[in-house]
Amino acid sequence: MKLPLFEAHTGIWEGTYTRLNEKGEVIDRHKSRLFLKMDGNKWIQKNEYTWEDGRKEVHDFGVSYFDENGVLHYDNARMKGKAWEAREVICLEWQYNAQPGTHLYEIITLLGDGHRMRTWQHSRNGQFEGITMIEERRVAPQEAIQD
Repeated sequence: MKLPLFEAHTGIWEGTYTRLNEKGEVIDRHKSRLFLKMDGNKWIQKNEYTWEDGRKEVHDFGVSYFDENGVLHYDNARMKGKAWEAREVICLEWQYNAQPGTHLYEIITLLGDGHRMRTWQHSRNGQFEGITMIEERRVAPQEAIQD
């Protein structure tokens, strides 16, 4: 199965997440380091987040699988959802397991080799809750990821 966009997004990515509420006010900003690996029909992902006040979160999503149509299915302790290639972008939709009623939609776009932008749309129980803007740069290929 050929999934060129997913393959182009593998590696180690560093960037900044900026979360805006429904009024456009910044309510969160933090640094990120993502580890994205693809092996056949398997997607392996771990995200590390760091805030200026020293807080840190690590989310290991384990292994997710692509189905026969090239759709990636997430089903782990943090979230449940899916991702797919759509022309020049990757689209995702998911819900957080610990936050009933949440629904998020994401678009990921490569701007050039090693540079990408991402946008999340947040809603809860059918109400708009804001967006998250993410800009990232690839700092290493997937071969640099230590298991």
